[in-house]
Amino acid sequence: MLSIEEIEAMAAAFREASRPHILSYTGVIVLSWAGAFLAAYLVQKAKNRANSEDFHELKNQLRDNTRIVKEIESTFSENFWIRQQVWVKKQESYETILCLLHDIEKYVSHQVTDFEEWEYINHRHPYFGFYPHEDIGNVKAWERDKKEYEEKQQDPETVAESQALKTRYDRALSEIFDHIELKSIYLDSRVASAVEELKRSLSRTDEHEDWEDHFTRISSDTTDAIRKIREISRLELKLDA
Repeated sequence: MLSIEEIEAMAAAFREASRPHILSYTGVIVLSWAGAFLAAYLVQKAKNRANSEDFHELKNQLRDNTRIVKEIESTFSENFWIRQQVWVKKQESYETILCLLHDIEKYVSHQVTDFEEWEYINHRHPYFGFYPHEDIGNVKAWERDKKEYEEKQQDPETVAESQALKTRYDRALSEIFDHIELKSIYLDSRVASAVEELKRSLSRTDEHEDWEDHFTRISSDTTDAIRKIREISRLELKLDA
């Protein structure tokens, strides 16, 4: 059996022999932990760097996208404003043209009415019927109606009204072409063609055309021209859309 001194000597020897191994194990553990920490750090660093780079890239993309969107919005707003202004100019132009055509139509209608009254008194009155002179009532009626017609034609108000209508007619014919020429950039070319055709019709006198046919024609042509230009204006202004 070993003595106490021998046992203590053996324990001391064992501790001395095991010390390098313990240090080695401790070093390995420390190095392993340090390596794991460094690896995790590097991975996180790489992630942070990647995130930072992605953030800057996304920020640049967002800035570029915002700029593009604003440019598109600006272009759209500008184009919308231009279209709106063109529409307003067209609307004003067609309104002016139709007002001038209305003055032309009023004078043409006045001419037609004057002719019809003259035609009735001088050719279509019952007085001019079969055996007119045998009907005393027709003779008296014709004399009365003829007197009223002549008085009306000489009445200052009638004369002034006729002159005012003729003045507006002449002005309208002059201004309508000036207006169409100035506003041609906004107007459909068919408008100028329709007005030019109407002007030729109003100024034309055909030797093979009697007065009744003449006034019927200019009245019909005036109505047609106004109808055409109204249809064109509705299409141009998209009023039926």
